[in-house]
Amino acid sequence: MKRALKFLLIFLIVAAAVFAMVIGLNYSGFKTLFENQEGMAEGSQYIENTYSLKGLARFVGEHPEWVSITSYNVNDPDSGIFYQEDVPRALGATSNLFLLMEYERQVAEGLLDPSETVTLEEIRRFALPEISENNHQKLVDEFEDQTATLDDVVKAMLQNSDLVSADYLWFKLGEDNIRALVDTLDLPETAFPLPFSGMYIRLNPSLNDTSALKEMDSSTFAKQAVRAATKLKDNSDFNRKVKEQFEEDRISITFMEERDALTYFPKATTRQLADLMAALLRDEVMTKQISEQIKQKLRWPMGSKPIARSFEDYGAIYDNRMGLLGGIDFGTSIYDGHTSVQAVFFDRLPVGFWVHMSANHMQEDYQQRLIWDPALYETTLNEIAKNNE
Repeated sequence: MKRALKFLLIFLIVAAAVFAMVIGLNYSGFKTLFENQEGMAEGSQYIENTYSLKGLARFVGEHPEWVSITSYNVNDPDSGIFYQEDVPRALGATSNLFLLMEYERQVAEGLLDPSETVTLEEIRRFALPEISENNHQKLVDEFEDQTATLDDVVKAMLQNSDLVSADYLWFKLGEDNIRALVDTLDLPETAFPLPFSGMYIRLNPSLNDTSALKEMDSSTFAKQAVRAATKLKDNSDFNRKVKEQFEEDRISITFMEERDALTYFPKATTRQLADLMAALLRDEVMTKQISEQIKQKLRWPMGSKPIARSFEDYGAIYDNRMGLLGGIDFGTSIYDGHTSVQAVFFDRLPVGFWVHMSANHMQEDYQQRLIWDPALYETTLNEIAKNNE
């Protein structure tokens, strides 16, 4: 009996220790998942049939409410995939394209020094715990000595879709300059990019009164988001308060509410974004020199062997955040030499289905193969036609 009790006691101690390590140390993550059980199940009915890209193409054709695609050969711009191409979709980190453009303009005009040293401490001021932390950590890992050149920060921002360095660059470039750039590009459906930290702070009900958001126009939201990001940058007490709150309870809304909050993000249409890529390929974005520098930085995926196997040339910006998977790219197929420009956005997806697509990197694979895989391209065209007559 004593041996049995001793064994039971040891078992309970070990079980408690395992529970403490597995659950206790990851309590925040388990708590978040528990609070979002409904969201994690949302869209599960679509998962079984979308493990293949052919199945995903069928999903695209069946759900125009969530997908917009513009994809065309630059030598035949009137023939291609034009699907919900004039519906404004949330930009997310693809708005970093505009920061890149303004950065290259200021470098070309001698207003910025690309070799300027930047400390990670300066950049981290905009970091919000639990918001795209993995993407930012990739940037941190690249700069072990805690410093980097401004040019390397821009490159890392693009490659990692890093929101923190994007906010740093936003203030470095200047609000008025970014506004002037967007105006000169003549993209009437394209909204002005905003600091991500400011948007997430404004959407957080633990830090703000969010009851007025539903009735708020986009310009008012933009002003309040910029004001919040500016305060995060300049006010140390506010910075500490905000980071403590995000550390404790992330953004204080459910996954589904976070997905729905994409409605407040700056938007653009896939048609205008793809046309902007085409103008870039023609060296018509500001000057030839600036266009070439922009394209060069967008070519970061060419360092990947799978990309190099299928493309003679390829450049892109992607984004992946709750409910949103998007990308803008240009590419020359290694198989037939044609060059395409694209913008592909899956916007406000059901949370569970978004997790499935995100975990399997399906959007990026799908977008890349639309350029070099004629079978997938034709399947997508046929599914769109079949379901949207």
